Parts: sequence; C-alpha cells; structure tokens
Amino acid sequence: MFFGRAGKKPDWQMIDIHCHILPGLDDGAQDISETVAMLKIAASEGVSDMVVTPHFRPGRFTASPEKVLETLWKVQKAAEREQIPIRLYPGNEVYYFDDTAAYLKQQKLCTLNGSVCVLIEFSPSAMLRTIQNAADKLLNEGYRPILAHVERYESLQANAEDAVFLHEMGMQLQVNASTVMGKAGTASKRFVYRLLDENAVDYIGSDAHGSRHRTPEIARCRDAIIKRYGYEYAQRLMRSNALEMIGL
Repeated sequence: MFFGRAGKKPDWQMIDIHCHILPGLDDGAQDISETVAMLKIAASEGVSDMVVTPHFRPGRFTASPEKVLETLWKVQKAAEREQIPIRLYPGNEVYYFDDTAAYLKQQKLCTLNGSVCVLIEFSPSAMLRTIQNAADKLLNEGYRPILAHVERYESLQANAEDAVFLHEMGMQLQVNASTVMGKAGTASKRFVYRLLDENAVDYIGSDAHGSRHRTPEIARCRDAIIKRYGYEYAQRLMRSNALEMIGL
C-alpha cells in the first residue's frame, strides 16, 4: 500500500476510455440530444477526450466499425456545433466470444483508436480460467486486452489475488469511477481499493450510459484518488495511461 500527498490542484484534463455515448448503437444514449447532454456533463467534469465504446455482443449489439465511425463523426460535429471541447475516438466494449480474435484480425471490431488495445467484458459469473484463457489468446495474437469494470466479476472480487495475477500476466484492468465512490456497494469499493493499493489498476472510466443515470461524472473520483494516493497516481489512471494507449 502507498499513499501520496494531494499537493497542487489538478491542471490536467481527464480522458475517459469507456463510455456509451453514441446514439442508438447499444443500451447507452438513445438519441443525439441525450448524447449532447452527456458530452456537456463530461466537459463540465474536466474531460477533454473520450474513447467511445459501444457494446459489441453477437446476437444483440452488432454495429460494424463503419457504423461506429459514421456515428462518431456525426457526434463530433454536433459537439463542435454546441462548442463542447471534447475529442472522440473509436472503440468497442466487446463481450468476449470464441471468434473475438478472428473478428479483430478481420477488422469486424474496433480496437481503441486503432491501437492494439481491446476493451473486453464477460458475464459477471465468469471464472478466472475463462478470463485467463481469453487474455492468453488475445495476447498471443498481438492484442492488449483491457478488462472492463474488473469489479463486476464475482470470482475476482472473492479473490483479489486473481485479479492481480491477470494484471501481472499482461491484462490491463479498468474500474468504474462510480465504484470508487461506493455506488456499486461496499464490497466492490473495498475490492477496487485493494487493487489500487496493489498498483494493479490501469484506467478509471465512467462507463456512462445516460444523461440522467450512469452519467459521465468522474471529477469526484479523481479528487478522491488524489486525496488518498497523490496527484501523480490520479493523473496516470485518468490521463497518462490513456494518452499512451490511444497514441496521442
């Protein structure tokens, strides 16, 4: 465990690598007006860049990369019209399936801004072996898997050492800002802080789905991380790692 001093107030803006703001592609924003409202919230929180990650799940959410890019550009233009200073980058949150690596190779899925990083999720009941096998396969194919909202997986929450093991084998871990603030319950918050203490978290994202619920509010989380761990750690989790990942 380590603790840092909060020091100066943040003079940097955040990057959100996990959000569902593209209208009509999944269970996130349903129309452009909701998208614009979400973008305004994010900008007011101090977010400068967002990687849009609509769900991809065979049989349910199947927007093509072309559709993702088409919708992204419409949203970017809407943001410019509304003078919202946020830049957008393409991605997916992929519900892992057997052909995920093949789909990536065939460019049927979006990595995060064209990088080797891919945001993946599983059923909350997924066992360690299932997640580990998926990570192994993607790593062997040259991709860098990022496990979305690591706090949701029951087997990992029951044994934090398993989450640390996944991180050490090369899988990156993302947690939701709302969980850090206790909105997913005490057990999830305790688990996330255990990973933060172990330096086993790579990104904090909003996982925003709407303008009234599951909103892109992450500034309070940033401040909590600064208070407990220090300025540099918060900046790494909410900006620097993402800058490196999306190639800026």
